[in-house]
Amino acid sequence: MTANKLDKVVNVAHSSEKSSASALRGSRQAHQQNEAQLQQLEGFKAEYEAKLVEIAGGEGMAARQLQDYRAFLGRLNQAIAQQTDDTELSTVQLDEARDYWLQQSQRSRALDHLVDLKQQDLQQRQDRAEQKATDELAIARHRGLA
Repeated sequence: MTANKLDKVVNVAHSSEKSSASALRGSRQAHQQNEAQLQQLEGFKAEYEAKLVEIAGGEGMAARQLQDYRAFLGRLNQAIAQQTDDTELSTVQLDEARDYWLQQSQRSRALDHLVDLKQQDLQQRQDRAEQKATDELAIARHRGLA
């Protein structure tokens, strides 16, 4: 592969790695938001359940008020179930984004290593060519003196 083609491949790999890193950051942020919303909903539920127990156990509660609390808690449970599903999905998406980024990162590093090896090989060939030229010049001088 020519150096120019290899440079293009390396540039594409670096671009893909950056793009996948950005997607990973977005996925991580979305997952954190889903987890925060789930925790918030669970906190609301705990507060309302505690309030229900406190009111029903202490002062008593009208049947209509109890029915409203239960209906609200039912909707809250549905919201928690939906948010749990969303959080589980975002966990899967986060794992997939992380795996893809790792693949792109490994590919990019492997190509960088290949470029380094090619540069070392080129340098060694140049060094050998210079040494050969120096040796030939020394031999020619030696023959001229002899």
